[in-house]
Amino acid sequence: MRKILIPFLLAFYNVFILNAQNQFTIDGYISQLGTSMFMKDSANATWDYVLHNRINLAWYASDKLNIKTQFRNQLLGGETIEQTAGYAKHFESDKGLVDLNWNWFNSNNSLLNTQVDRLYAEYINGKFELTLGRQRINWGRSLVWNPNDIFNAYSYYDFDYAEKPGADALRAVYYTGTAAVIELVAKVDSSKQMTIGALSKFNKWGYDIQFLGGYVNGEDFVIGTGWEGNINQFSLRGELSYYRSEKNFADTSGVFLATIGTDYSFGNSLMVQAEFLYNDKNSLTSLTQLIAAPNNSKSLSVSEYNFFVNVNYPVTPILSAYLAAMYYTDQNGYFLMPGFDLSLSNNLNFSLIYQYFNVEVYNKQRLGMNMAFARVKWNF
Repeated sequence: MRKILIPFLLAFYNVFILNAQNQFTIDGYISQLGTSMFMKDSANATWDYVLHNRINLAWYASDKLNIKTQFRNQLLGGETIEQTAGYAKHFESDKGLVDLNWNWFNSNNSLLNTQVDRLYAEYINGKFELTLGRQRINWGRSLVWNPNDIFNAYSYYDFDYAEKPGADALRAVYYTGTAAVIELVAKVDSSKQMTIGALSKFNKWGYDIQFLGGYVNGEDFVIGTGWEGNINQFSLRGELSYYRSEKNFADTSGVFLATIGTDYSFGNSLMVQAEFLYNDKNSLTSLTQLIAAPNNSKSLSVSEYNFFVNVNYPVTPILSAYLAAMYYTDQNGYFLMPGFDLSLSNNLNFSLIYQYFNVEVYNKQRLGMNMAFARVKWNF
């Protein structure tokens, strides 16, 4: 597939150059991210860097057909690669049906990787849309945890991947009204496991409400609902999902997840967000897996009960500060993420981010992990 994809991207670029540019768009960004990670003593920190280039290409072939390709090139270097066995091989693994993730080269402490996370054709005819290929299917309504997002589970902690992963899928959408839609989706992953789902979304009582059902990763049936609206000046979002194993359908081993959240903006532009997650204790995950990316949408946390708060304030028109925090009740643990974003120009930004995890492990010993980040990002 890689041998086919590279000539395809070159041909796509040539068509872009040779034809009228109003039929095409190209944008993206280049960023440099430096990372320091340590447990207790910063003198023993692990240092890494990522030079990240994202390119988004779109070809509007006609008034009904669009073809889009988006990929990211990452040059990684540092001590994590050197100290982690099999890092390069794991980094180029692809969860999709088609392998669109590969390393151009890797050495003892560096690697260059390309990952195509969008590659799809989109057909639009009136109220009907049909999309085939690697795409982002977002059924989530909440801001942090998404039990309804059965096709694209992602990690909140991975702030440097705002686009989030895509899925190899066929998606059909029909708009039944101004704010009403029916979606049917079928996805296949690298293990040849299928996820299929149907969603109905409509507006009632000033709320966007959705109901969904499906079959996830070749093993679970799922039903769920989600909503989003406002109560006076407060926004209100929530999701419920119930998973039932196909193999153990007759017993009581179902998995239930629920999240509810709100946000409020004050007159001085201070914004506060809060969210709560219940994750059935029969479907929890490890902290390491959670930081990387959840395996699925029924394992979203290390704890049964989870609380989140974020405070964001624009200090000046070009400088904003924020503090995000989580509390995991099962481990009596917490997560903190303070950060600053500085706009250097219209398309150049500088960010400082700090992440701290502190959880209770065996024999009530506490484990702390520190990660500090500095990033420069240029958008084009």
